[in-house]
Amino acid sequence: MRPQLTNGLEGTVDNMELPISLLGISLGLLDGVLNPCALSVLFFLVAYLLVIGSGKKCLKIGIAYSSVVFVVYFLFMYGVLNIIAIIGFIEVIKTIVASVLIVAGFLSLKDFFFYGRWVSLEIPKFAKPRIERLVKMATLPSAILLGLVVSLVEIPCAGGFPIAFATILADRGITGISSAPYLILYNFFFVLPLILLVLIFYFGLQKVERAEELRLKTRKYMRLVIGLILIVLGLAMLLRWI
Repeated sequence: MRPQLTNGLEGTVDNMELPISLLGISLGLLDGVLNPCALSVLFFLVAYLLVIGSGKKCLKIGIAYSSVVFVVYFLFMYGVLNIIAIIGFIEVIKTIVASVLIVAGFLSLKDFFFYGRWVSLEIPKFAKPRIERLVKMATLPSAILLGLVVSLVEIPCAGGFPIAFATILADRGITGISSAPYLILYNFFFVLPLILLVLIFYFGLQKVERAEELRLKTRKYMRLVIGLILIVLGLAMLLRWI
């Protein structure tokens, strides 16, 4: 049986605390950097705001969007984690999650070779017109709603990372309120790239158009990296390395 951490990040240090913290940081950062859905919506949002000449609004709405994504992802992961804890059968659930990660990884690899063909891990097409309308409203309430909608519909893009981390926490016995510091850590590093991009665009350190061109050129390589990481992560969980 695995030893449990009951005091979160501030509790007694044992040989598991550092690895699970580093895992949360690593997976959160990978999710934020490689999540094509969150990035593409942010680029579209910031580009539209800058075109209409609203730099201050760009900063305010961009931060609001990123903050809502943080909150929704946190609640989603907290819910998944505690549902797993209630259901039990953690070994079975871990095997299922690991298998799903491997399948998702191969779907991402497929997009490296055949982008957009057959089944892809992306924002559903029915949600895209709604997202575009929210972007063009360019208000603080619409940014909050945009963050909510994008967080819910972008899970197919890279949802394997938060679900995997929630499952690993449940496997380590880190549930309930003791899981909150780890989930905060994960989601801080998840939204950090989004916030940094907002600041970079706001201060004019990089043009949105140039960044979007770069994203489009590299998106299939992002799929390749995501796919490989998901497969390795799934295998590591399946073989009980983590």
